[in-house]
Amino acid sequence: MIRLASCATLLTTAVLTAGAAQAEPPAFAADGEVGVCTTAAFPPLSFKEHPADAKPTGIDIEIAEALAAQWNAKVNYTVTEFAGLLPTLGAGRCDVIVSGIYINAKRRETYDGVPYMKSATAMVTKAGSDTIKAPEDLSGKVIALEAGAYYKEERIGPLNEALAAKGLPPVDVQEYPTQQAAYQQVLVGRVDATVTEEAEGAYRASRSDGALTLPYIWASDFKYGIYSRRDGGDAAAVKAGLKALKEKGFFGDLARKYGLDPALFDVDYDS
Repeated sequence: MIRLASCATLLTTAVLTAGAAQAEPPAFAADGEVGVCTTAAFPPLSFKEHPADAKPTGIDIEIAEALAAQWNAKVNYTVTEFAGLLPTLGAGRCDVIVSGIYINAKRRETYDGVPYMKSATAMVTKAGSDTIKAPEDLSGKVIALEAGAYYKEERIGPLNEALAAKGLPPVDVQEYPTQQAAYQQVLVGRVDATVTEEAEGAYRASRSDGALTLPYIWASDFKYGIYSRRDGGDAAAVKAGLKALKEKGFFGDLARKYGLDPALFDVDYDS
């Protein structure tokens, strides 16, 4: 009887836990639609297989679709350049950003951000650029960055301070509308390198016919986040939705599909 009672207690607890994990929809999904801002130019997170594709694909897109499905809603996408993501959200032209954008304190001063995936920063160069193997090797060289990306502040800013302390010339940064444009500058030799997210850089390099390589990856505790306007319990609803997907094994399946380490999705949604 004791064992049966214990089993019954465990079953009840499991049912209650499962019930608690069911995601309540945020207010912005009340009309059955979720507006998602994304760049559609950052594989494997958000991109178009072909320029004429009506809908983007990738890790972020699958997450957005899975969340919307839990809320009995459909997704409408607004595609913009990276620098336009937050302004577009702020103007109310979408409900959330799901587009390989980092969580940081500055952005959280204005918007709610819920983490969903870990990231690392990678340097990408043209294959054969053997003189660039570490960040310090960028001294006096030119790099291309996607406009609005956090790498300029988080990576290149501190690097230039360290170089200045050693009496070395700084890294010259040129900004471009998209990460794809930054890669083009590397490939044609106008710049020496670009800096991007590890999975994105690896994806691009694997499809460059050996033209691109990743000589250096920074140790990183960066996290990608889903941003929304501050509106009641919307952020809590996004967290609950992510937790429910985690319990269902969604992120493990997603990692396997894209050849990623499942540990990348082991994040504290409340952090």
